[in-house]
Amino acid sequence: MIVGHSINKCVEVSQINILYNKKIKEIRIYECKPPEPTEEGTRPLRDQGWMWAPGQATPMDKFPEGSRSRYSPGGIIWVKVIAEDGTFGLGRTDSGHVTRTLIRECLAPLVIGQEVGAIELCNDRMWRGTLSFGNEGLTARAVAAVDLALWDLWGKAVEQPVYRLAGGPQRQQVEVYATGNDVDWYCELGFKKFKLARPHGPVDGQAGIEGTVELMARCRELIGPEADLMLDCWMTFDLDYAVRMCEALRPFRMRWMEEMLMPHDWAGHRALRQRVPWQTLADGEHWSTRHTGMRAIEERLVDIIQSDIYWVGGFTEAMKLAHYADSCGIQMCLHTGANDPYGQHWTAAMPNAPLIEFFMGSLPGVPLSECYIGSPSASGQSHYKVPPGTKMPDNGLLGLPDGPGFGIHIPEEWLVEV
Repeated sequence: MIVGHSINKCVEVSQINILYNKKIKEIRIYECKPPEPTEEGTRPLRDQGWMWAPGQATPMDKFPEGSRSRYSPGGIIWVKVIAEDGTFGLGRTDSGHVTRTLIRECLAPLVIGQEVGAIELCNDRMWRGTLSFGNEGLTARAVAAVDLALWDLWGKAVEQPVYRLAGGPQRQQVEVYATGNDVDWYCELGFKKFKLARPHGPVDGQAGIEGTVELMARCRELIGPEADLMLDCWMTFDLDYAVRMCEALRPFRMRWMEEMLMPHDWAGHRALRQRVPWQTLADGEHWSTRHTGMRAIEERLVDIIQSDIYWVGGFTEAMKLAHYADSCGIQMCLHTGANDPYGQHWTAAMPNAPLIEFFMGSLPGVPLSECYIGSPSASGQSHYKVPPGTKMPDNGLLGLPDGPGFGIHIPEEWLVEV
């Protein structure tokens, strides 16, 4: 038995070594153009969901009416990292007008010619190669697309799901919280943890605080006293407003308050930690690269790190931050981590990620099973959609994602090279 086992292990290692010796041949960039829906789909409960209702506060509120928008230079792009034998990995990112230029002109030359599976080396080359014009912001988003494709390629090459390559499953299922303000619908879907978007900010003054209290009171009555309740403040508050809001919401036992201050306001973060020591603080969605999160951990400014896998710089960068956070006793929870296979695989492999976010951008009443890119349902495709192959939450829980790689399945005819 021992001899047979050793022989099998030798065969496995030999096969993997052959795959590792394959080189990366090229990188291509695409937009996804799925077919139009072929059926009406499930009729929504309401014609308008929370994302399209007026009243979400943003940092732009200090400017004239009509500026409550989020701006991004271009939409989603998909990136193929292709090996010599034609095997490819698929990554994606946003801000496509800028990131595709960075990928094509700066990152691709640093990665092409490297071995499949040499992910750490490729990341080192990309981060060092972009130092002269800055690693953060849009650069990190470009690096993320290539890094995700590298992991997907490696998983496909060795026929394994990415979470196994990143350390194996830490758990068979993970709890999911729903983000959005259509809480009645999320309750019907079986969610037991809820994060709401802030309706007001500093420009609304005391009336805004009172309006948020009313919203939380209604929500707490709906979900019951034991369910987790959080508020996403999306960089909108100043220090004074953040403290006043925490104090006003204290009776509702907030699980955490999220991203209350601008990302770069380090003095504000320190003061907030001192002034509301009893409140769990979550942050990190808009912190690029692991280094910003590491600084926050070192200074104990946050209790939960919430990196976005695209905006932090990819799977590898988020994993390095998770390992550092774990060594310091800090948990991580990816921003919108359950909305694509990338975040699902990452969460499955990280020891300190016991919770995952599902961003509810679809219309109330439309089953989640209809809400994916390329769905035949017009209702499912009308608003926020997830990539094909994304496992959907079931009663507030998410099982292990599929493979090999990230398990994303997009028909070739949907991908249009740009």
